[in-house]
Amino acid sequence: MHLLVVAVALICLGLITGCERTTGGTVAMTTEPGPATTTRSTTTTSRPTTSVPTRTSPTSEVPAPPNASTMTCSEYSDLDEATQLAVLRAILADENTMFTGGSEEIAKTVADAMCQFLPDSTVRELLLGEPPP
Repeated sequence: MHLLVVAVALICLGLITGCERTTGGTVAMTTEPGPATTTRSTTTTSRPTTSVPTRTSPTSEVPAPPNASTMTCSEYSDLDEATQLAVLRAILADENTMFTGGSEEIAKTVADAMCQFLPDSTVRELLLGEPPP
């Protein structure tokens, strides 16, 4: 019986001391990528197509005002749509610009958007990146 008690005591002592022991060292770090966490889907998705917005209502051509090349955005914003297009045509007519022929709609979209934030700038400066002559 004494032998059994001593054996149980030694086993318990071994378990207690074994659980308290820590092993020194460092954690392994790797920079290699692991396996992919997602699987590839075999379904095909289509991308939406984009196009340049076009005007549905025709605008009659009107002559540009005399101050078209020096017009500020606040003045431009007060004009009707036909006169705004005339201002843009006058600015883009004889300039080397990224707006090629027929892209007045894009130039108008750019001018309308930028003029909301920079009302004291000239339309010419915003479209061409240069001050008026």
